[in-house]
Amino acid sequence: MKPKYKLWTPGPVAVPKEYLKVIANDLIYHREESFGKLQQVVVKGLQKVFLTSQPIYILTSSGTGAMEAAVANLVNPGERVIVAHAGKFGERWRELNIRFGAYVDELVRPYGEVIPPEELERKLKSNDAARCVFTTLTETSTGTVNDIKAFGEICYRLNRILVVDAIAGLGIDELQMDAWHIDVVLGGSQKGLAIPPGLAFIALSGKAWEQVERCRNSRFYFDLRQYKKFAEKGQTPWTPAISLYYALAVALKKINLRGIKKVWQEKAGLARFVREEIARADLNIFPQRPSSALTVIKMPDGVDGTKIVAYCKEKHKVLFSNGQGELRGKIVRIGHMAPVTKTEMQKLLKLFIVAYKKYAAAG
Repeated sequence: MKPKYKLWTPGPVAVPKEYLKVIANDLIYHREESFGKLQQVVVKGLQKVFLTSQPIYILTSSGTGAMEAAVANLVNPGERVIVAHAGKFGERWRELNIRFGAYVDELVRPYGEVIPPEELERKLKSNDAARCVFTTLTETSTGTVNDIKAFGEICYRLNRILVVDAIAGLGIDELQMDAWHIDVVLGGSQKGLAIPPGLAFIALSGKAWEQVERCRNSRFYFDLRQYKKFAEKGQTPWTPAISLYYALAVALKKINLRGIKKVWQEKAGLARFVREEIARADLNIFPQRPSSALTVIKMPDGVDGTKIVAYCKEKHKVLFSNGQGELRGKIVRIGHMAPVTKTEMQKLLKLFIVAYKKYAAAG
């Protein structure tokens, strides 16, 4: 079914035609040497994006699969963990840990705010039993980016394992796994890498691997020990989404030809441009510390963002995202994760502002 609109949501994103084209190539067999060479190419490409020398394992799943893999492989039933969150996707860490039998000590801030690093340090110093800290780089429900560099320094100094959901921010918001002392980083295919959903990525430090080996939790499909074993043969333990590997290889080549640090700068510049355009329309940005992956606009009292999203979809054939949960109708989320120019964003924002003014006047 061909969609009747273009995606400007914070994932999945509109996939470039050249990525879609390679997906149509004939499949190779995942137990042959040719697949091993392909896997080696994409893993090396991902290491340049993660800025890590650690092995990276590719899961055929959504990003939530990588989150579940992290919890299942790191947390023993009955263990205490810390979950630092300020949004819907951070809350997912809490739910996963509870499902796997952990006692969760939460560090919570209101939606739109960030987790202050000093609060995390106080929490860790008052909870010696909690070995793992789970948090989020880019919280797509609010458009906020956390200070993961500071989190990494604190966890490293206090000998804790820092697990970061970077699914939404990977390749867009700055993240340096090794230099920032992050122990586990998760990513997904359908956000900043701009390929279709279906692949997730997980990288672990040596300290995290020690925890994996000690973990007694039940696991099968997401047993990272199996991924490590098969990676030595250039394979995955289960049948991978081979066609998505083709698109991933092309996407990573384009990113790494420019260099990930340059990509971060370009994305940050685009995000500043979008926020400036929104400010000219006398609108406010919702998050305290905005991400470069998306712009989240706070709706004034009396203006329903739900109607704006619906109008732009029907009238202009572009799809933005509504708020989630308690934020429904109160914010509009515009994704700019995929390859996009300022000219394209300027045209898009004009459509949004026209729609906003229509409903602001009606209210």
